[in-house]
Amino acid sequence: MRIEELYIYPVKSARAQALKEMKMTHEGPEGDRQWMLIDENGKFISQRTVPKLATLEVFHETAALTMGFEKMFFKISKNNSFQRKVKVSVWNDTFEAALEPDLYSQALSQYLGVNCRLVRYAPYSQRRVLSHAADWKPEVRFADGRPLQLVNLKSLEELNSRLAQPVGVDRFRANIIFQGEKAYEEETWKKIKVGEVVFSLPKKCARCTIITIDQKTGIPSGPDPLKTLAGYRREGNGVFFGTLWIPENEGLIRVGDSLQVLE
Repeated sequence: MRIEELYIYPVKSARAQALKEMKMTHEGPEGDRQWMLIDENGKFISQRTVPKLATLEVFHETAALTMGFEKMFFKISKNNSFQRKVKVSVWNDTFEAALEPDLYSQALSQYLGVNCRLVRYAPYSQRRVLSHAADWKPEVRFADGRPLQLVNLKSLEELNSRLAQPVGVDRFRANIIFQGEKAYEEETWKKIKVGEVVFSLPKKCARCTIITIDQKTGIPSGPDPLKTLAGYRREGNGVFFGTLWIPENEGLIRVGDSLQVLE
């Protein structure tokens, strides 16, 4: 099985950045969900409430994060004193993050039409996840639940066969896209190796209205694919597509690498 596409999402819920090579750290893919927008209460803002976030262009670079909208681009330096601390919440987790300069928050608030503040996952931010390795302490930055999401193109192919209007893999905002052998086989795996990195402790990825939003325009396209997916992929209160994983080591993953099932 082959890795076809790699993506990071430097700002939670903003546009994807395609990569040829991904560096895996103990916090997940380098640069992934390292920034986030919060409301006045410190709660995260996503496409669930602000679909226009999908149109916010972001590029994670060595020295800076470049953000752009309406033909205007600005760079946020990687250098940050991290002295402006703020309490943030992502679902049931509350922890400290670093506020970016107010100028950026004001520009984003004006573009998106909501009052928001831009924050960064800081060295003192602590959001742990479980691991099989006793000496390995993985974290998850601002992603919903696990540091990495994996999607199988065979699963997408099976879903699209049920839809009147097929959707692209970008709707699911995964980090690693691979070409599997059969749909949903990834849900039976317990441990895999991709490139130099071993992943374990998987869980199914629950889906929400974000997959109904066109990731190029930021405009909801109707009830599908969530409605169709719910018709045959519902378990309890959740509708599932793709899997979430925890890395057990650092290393590189490249487009074209093989995916090996270890357990």
